[in-house]
Amino acid sequence: MTMKLSDKVQCLRNWEDIDNHCFLNKYSIVKYRPEFYDEHGVYMKDEWTSVSDIGNIFDGEELTKDQYLEVENAYISTVKELVAAAGCKYLSVVGIEDYGLRRAKAFNNENKAMYQIVSQYTEGHRLSVNDIDYVMKLCLREQYWCILANGRHNVQLDVGYEYYLHFYSLLPADFVKAIVRKNNLYIARDRK
Repeated sequence: MTMKLSDKVQCLRNWEDIDNHCFLNKYSIVKYRPEFYDEHGVYMKDEWTSVSDIGNIFDGEELTKDQYLEVENAYISTVKELVAAAGCKYLSVVGIEDYGLRRAKAFNNENKAMYQIVSQYTEGHRLSVNDIDYVMKLCLREQYWCILANGRHNVQLDVGYEYYLHFYSLLPADFVKAIVRKNNLYIARDRK
């Protein structure tokens, strides 16, 4: 029996059911280097976790807009490559949480322009894979949250706290890890 997209989304919202039959593979894609996790899966290095950290000092270095954008672009490239590899031509917007621009600081004008477009999306709105940049940027910049999903190809993703990208698919683990590494990102260690 094939699950409907709405049923899969409900599995995502119910964290206890994440490891059941809903998805074969689940990944947390992060910018955090694996060698800085302790034996309990806690990240030990002082590192930025939000767009609002631009201008602050981490591990003796100021986070610049250019450094931030490099990481943001790595996430977007990773997502586009993974969903294309899964055969998706589009992703549906599901479970929208629109935070408005109240948290906006960096990239204010760019955020406003993107937000004018994205705020018009309704539940189930379909975006071509090439058109997900605005949604991804606003999610990474904490202006917006949603699940992007394609039930036909068993793909779902969302941006969580502290730059954790949750990705669910039937793609083989080695394949996903190769794309993630190619974009200078990592698969997070499971916390014990």
